[in-house]
Amino acid sequence: MQTVSDSTAFITGGASGIGLGMARAFAAEGARLALADLNGDDLRKAQHELGATTDVITFTLDVRDRDAMAAAADRTEQELGPVRVLCNNAGVGSGMGGMNLQAMSYQHWDHTLGINLGGVVNGMQTFVPRMIERGGPGHVVNTSSGSGLAVIGGAQFMYCASKFAVTGLSEAIANLLKPHGIGLTLVSPGFVNTRIAETTRGLDPSESATESMDPEYREKLERFEALFEQLGQDPDVVGAMVLDAIHHDQLYCQPDRLMADPIHARCNALLEAMPAETERDRKMTEMIQNARQ
Repeated sequence: MQTVSDSTAFITGGASGIGLGMARAFAAEGARLALADLNGDDLRKAQHELGATTDVITFTLDVRDRDAMAAAADRTEQELGPVRVLCNNAGVGSGMGGMNLQAMSYQHWDHTLGINLGGVVNGMQTFVPRMIERGGPGHVVNTSSGSGLAVIGGAQFMYCASKFAVTGLSEAIANLLKPHGIGLTLVSPGFVNTRIAETTRGLDPSESATESMDPEYREKLERFEALFEQLGQDPDVVGAMVLDAIHHDQLYCQPDRLMADPIHARCNALLEAMPAETERDRKMTEMIQNARQ
């Protein structure tokens, strides 16, 4: 899309962090906004701020709720017009269950995967068929993470699992959207000052307060939050990068170089693990290349 002006954008997790950064960038270019979030106070603040620039409606929405997502889509298109830009941005960290194997549970798996992956799936399943039926121009933005491209350590294994899935989904479906005039951008940020740790604690299904956490983990969490505060990118900068990626129909939006070395290491390890090429490999490669043409 050369511009989002006079288009409607639907943004999950749109009341703070990267979602709000996108909203500000889109509004400045003339887009109408539908913002979905679980934090009602943040939604009210965002509507007050952005309502001075463009038309804004808000939804207190859990992205795991498919019926609520469909109702939000209907209301958005009735009040603001067809959604041309869909931003599946809502997400959480792994919480306590993502930090050690002893604490993990089905509850934590369902929570992390339900929001980070299920929220993207629900957004795409709700909006993309409507976008295809209308035809382009249109654009989908899926927020993954640097942790969806390579693994550092492994403590956030649930988070990595969910974000790797978003990466694979986005890469696989991008070419299928192109014939319909719909672009797709995968955003894979590193450190952005998004308050994700605070949000995760508030939504964690088993941890009601930081004080109930294991002291060692609480110390790690506090150091992690301090890093975000000291080194995290401004979400508005990331929002502007996303808008530029939409303008240029870029599949990848990499806000920083934090994961450059881990990505190199992962790719090198994968290539080094492959056996010597055989005649079968050459024939299979040729078949695949012909099938893509």
